[in-house]
Amino acid sequence: MNVSYQVKWLIVITLLINAAAMLSPVINSGDSITYASLARHIALNNDWVNLVLDGQDWLDKPHLPFWITALFFKIGGVSAFSYILPGFLFHLIGGYYTYRIARFFYGRDTAWLSVLVYVSVYQLMDSSIEVKAEAYLTGCIMAACYYWLRYDTTSKLKYLLLGALVSALAVMTKGVFTLIIIASGLVCMWLYQEQWHKLWSKKWLFALALTLLLIAPELAALYLQFDAHPEKTVFGQTQISGIWFFLWDSQFGRFFNTGPIQNHNGHPLYFVLVFLWAFLPWVAVFMAAVYSGIRNFSFLSTGERSSFIFLCGAYFVSFLMFSGTSFQLDYYMTILFPFGAILCGKYLADWLAMPDDGRTLFIAQLGVTTLLLVLALSLSIYVANAVVLTVVLAMSGTLLGYGYLTRRQMHVSAVLIYPVFGINILYMFLVVTTALTFTSYSVAYNAKEQLADKTDAPIYVYQMDMESRELGLYSRSPCFSVADSSQLPTTGVRYYLLVRAGQLAQLSARLGHNEQLAQAWWVVDKNGTLPRLLRLAKGAEPLEDIRIMYVGGVK
Repeated sequence: MNVSYQVKWLIVITLLINAAAMLSPVINSGDSITYASLARHIALNNDWVNLVLDGQDWLDKPHLPFWITALFFKIGGVSAFSYILPGFLFHLIGGYYTYRIARFFYGRDTAWLSVLVYVSVYQLMDSSIEVKAEAYLTGCIMAACYYWLRYDTTSKLKYLLLGALVSALAVMTKGVFTLIIIASGLVCMWLYQEQWHKLWSKKWLFALALTLLLIAPELAALYLQFDAHPEKTVFGQTQISGIWFFLWDSQFGRFFNTGPIQNHNGHPLYFVLVFLWAFLPWVAVFMAAVYSGIRNFSFLSTGERSSFIFLCGAYFVSFLMFSGTSFQLDYYMTILFPFGAILCGKYLADWLAMPDDGRTLFIAQLGVTTLLLVLALSLSIYVANAVVLTVVLAMSGTLLGYGYLTRRQMHVSAVLIYPVFGINILYMFLVVTTALTFTSYSVAYNAKEQLADKTDAPIYVYQMDMESRELGLYSRSPCFSVADSSQLPTTGVRYYLLVRAGQLAQLSARLGHNEQLAQAWWVVDKNGTLPRLLRLAKGAEPLEDIRIMYVGGVK
């Protein structure tokens, strides 16, 4: 059985299945809609300094993801595809540097296995399509770690410049705390090697100074938008320093709950529970890899010990840091999983050399595959959509056929290959279900379809802020969110109005002449848990009666 050949094909197939989600015309999550709206303002107004949302100054995340998205909007137009594409490309960059780090430590075979784990980890797949900051951050962090590893062994100028550049990009994506994640593996490795002097050596202090120098574009943008205009109001306050928020409040302020954005609902075991589903289908392999590394640490070569310390340091230092704060979101874990993928890749490479010794792992991975298949099939039956069920059954049949053809190598396939099939089937179920559901019930997408062949006119969306932002991404006409009837145009102005049916009566005096163009039952708030999505897909989640009105003249 040519495992290396099959691993490479599985990587390609998994990436294609992952990328298929980009074909959906709908942006799924609220955060993604908000970020796309910020990038749209930059692209349409050529305003590369100010982050503006709904006409108001916005201060939360650094600029880099919005600059990149805005560039793609300018090239390919404002669309769901143009929004997702750059994040997916950074996901590929993360996979590439996962390969480079794994090969640097362990060689080619382990590197390919590490990439297979990377591309098939559920949360990494999901993050590449949802495209929060973590999608960009994963690529930047893995690139930075690779170049700093090379710079540590060989003080070449290109490693210094590239390491500082991608580290600065990471900082301009999420904040200064990302330097902790980038440095944690190296620092732990230095401490193990008793090379403490590197912590204050001129070589590394200069690398830090160069990194901080390269974040100048972010500091300049924040100064021009906020610090140069202390009269601006953000978070209900004036005298807000954008630079201070970036350097402290945006991340450290959240961790210590001292900043303007706080959350007091954290739990020390929260990320342990997240890991159990987010790292599927490789949870058992990761735990076995860490246990094996600790148990056999004294038998490892000096280089393998340092590599193990680096990977565990990069993973667990940040894991403990995230677990110690009260501000916890499941997607924070995404940036740690590439290091876990390399640990898994090394363990799988060693296991393949003696697969008959891994009965426990065989049973665990076969159980994971079965769980994934049962979930996909059960949920497909629950949703009761013919297209979804056909896709899941076809992919499950492919797995069974592959299993029959490779039945003589079942021990290896069950550990390495079947779980990848399983997660791909479950992921495709979620992708198809989400796309079909939101194209059927999303207010913004369906309103765009209804107005596609109508006369261009401004669109006002009454008391549905997120839907207004989303519609602005799909529509060629300007779109405005309205919180109060007094914000609607005066009589005689022609425009379209999206409004709940129950609110029409209270607006009648303001609307003047109007006619109804469309009426449908749609979902106003798409955000929510998986059970809510499934109920919506099944048709069991309550919908709202939405009307599209043409106001101010005869159509």
